Amino acid sequence: MKAVTKRAAILATLFATPALSCPDGSITLVSCTLKEGAKYLETCLMGDHATYAFGTAERRPDLALARHVDEVEMTPWPGVGREIWEDFTFHNGETSYRVHYSIDRFSEPGDGLSGGVTVLKGQEPLAQLECDPGSVDAGYPLPLWDAKEAGSLSR
Repeated sequence: MKAVTKRAAILATLFATPALSCPDGSITLVSCTLKEGAKYLETCLMGDHATYAFGTAERRPDLALARHVDEVEMTPWPGVGREIWEDFTFHNGETSYRVHYSIDRFSEPGDGLSGGVTVLKGQEPLAQLECDPGSVDAGYPLPLWDAKEAGSLSR
């Protein structure tokens, strides 16, 4: 399937999917509610594409992006420090959406997981939204890194 056609099919699936529910067959990267449940952030891995959705709770996303994993920048955890963290960035023209999560390695099980998104225009931050406590669904390691490596090996 052509990349443009595949991306359109993925976006159609995203717009049809309720908030905080990655489509069947996909893997959640980072998802959470924001602004006391009024908004949501959801990122998923669908084969060789990563998706980003942001919107108002219980509605279709206000913004949905689908990018081949090679088009998504990722910073994997470097292996040191109290926190395990990773971030990845979706680009949309001059605007970028950097999604992050972190886990405090010394917290009690079920605690210490946080996340959010930073919106940038070029290098200028436009917004920084933190996930509501207790709403983050993510985990180390993100399968995005493996998908990116698999994509680069298949070429």
